[in-house]
This record gives sequence, C-alpha cells and structure tokens, in this order.
Amino acid sequence: MTPQEAPAGSEHTITLAKLAHLDALYEQREGLGQRPTQWGTLVEELRAIRRLVEAGITVSIEGTATVLTTWQDFYAWAHGRYHMLEDGYDSWIGDDVS
Repeated sequence: MTPQEAPAGSEHTITLAKLAHLDALYEQREGLGQRPTQWGTLVEELRAIRRLVEAGITVSIEGTATVLTTWQDFYAWAHGRYHMLEDGYDSWIGDDVS
C-alpha cells in the first residue's frame, strides 16, 4: 500500500512474511560487519513504511504489540530492528534524496 492508495486514518499491517523479507535483505552481506548487499532495496522498503506513517496511516507489526503512528515510532522500530542503519551509511531511511 502506498500513501496515495489509502486515506489518512487507514491501517496497514506489516506481515510476518514482509518482516522475514526485510530481515533477509538486512542479513545479506559479503562479510561479517559489512554493509548489507541489498542495502538500497532495504532502505527503499523502509522508506515506504515511513511514508505510510507520515501520511497518517497506522502501521501494525504482525505478531507484536508494535503500532507505528508517528515518525518517532517508526524511527525507534526501524533502528531497533536494523541497528546498522545508525552506523553512518549514506543511504538512509529518513532522507528521500540519497
């Protein structure tokens, strides 16, 4: 779902299958401690989730009590789950131009 496809106040669920997909993108690396090889794809998919939240769409994480309703909620969830996002890589989920 994109923000354009749903009115504000709508809800979206990130499924367990989607989480597994995002986790797999994050885990694909050429070596221990290296940047994920699918970093660009992961960043774009996380940006899409961020855009839903920014559009006023409530995002739930299947199998958890986590509900993302603010940018801060999204940031805490994304950086808690994908901690390497904080390590200073150029492509970042909060910046749509990199």
